[in-house]
Amino acid sequence: MLYDQEAGAPGDLSAVFGTGVSVSLPPGEILTEQSALSGNPTPLCWISDEPPAPQLVATLRAEHPQSGLWPLLLCDSDEVYGERCTVGVVPPEPLEHIDRWRVVDVMARIWDGLVQADDELGPAYDLEVLAPFDYHCPGPARAGNLLADPDILATQQLPKFIDDDIRLALIPVRRGADVLTALGWSGASNHVSRTAGLSAMARSWEERFGARILRLGPDRLDLSVAAPPQDDDHAAAVAAEHWTFCPDRILQETGTIAAYAQEIRGRRTWSFWWE
Repeated sequence: MLYDQEAGAPGDLSAVFGTGVSVSLPPGEILTEQSALSGNPTPLCWISDEPPAPQLVATLRAEHPQSGLWPLLLCDSDEVYGERCTVGVVPPEPLEHIDRWRVVDVMARIWDGLVQADDELGPAYDLEVLAPFDYHCPGPARAGNLLADPDILATQQLPKFIDDDIRLALIPVRRGADVLTALGWSGASNHVSRTAGLSAMARSWEERFGARILRLGPDRLDLSVAAPPQDDDHAAAVAAEHWTFCPDRILQETGTIAAYAQEIRGRRTWSFWWE
């Protein structure tokens, strides 16, 4: 699932992705689709052998509009997991599939599936869990007000997400939200069967909340947020979106949408995990 390749020069990436970067990279390798049956699997990303310096990630982030390679903190280490389990686990969907989804439709479809009633057992969740909402999907929240430049904030938040298990990945995508789909990531597979809808939601968060995807793991996602909700009603509306995006994060920590809303009010990072 990988090419033995030292990626110390920009030209190394150009040979694989048709584009490169202007700075020298540390040693790394090209990761490919694990699920491919052919002898020539598709290259998905480049990944470093060691944790990256925050300044290198910041430089590559600033260069993304020209390079087309999105820098991502990736927890996908052989030493940690024994085998790769973040990248290429399932066949990546075409990125065109993301364009097919509207956030309102993604949210309604998942919300309805989560709360649907069982003929014998009744509703799947008590209204207390969903308050201030009910069994009807409330739809997406309004956009937030920027408190910082999204890219500057993302750079400022980077160091707190880098540890010995983190690697730097470069993914050929136009925007960060697309990495969930482009990498063949299966972290939310117990929640949704495919990731294009989640990428569509993350794209909308980029636009409405100045969100930037910073770190991705086998079952975890972390983002910086430059326009977080500031009042109770807005925080509740955003929390409802998060409920559809990652119900485990709410059910198993705060327990209710209302309690979770208080947690994310004004918060500059959002973190999700799936069982």
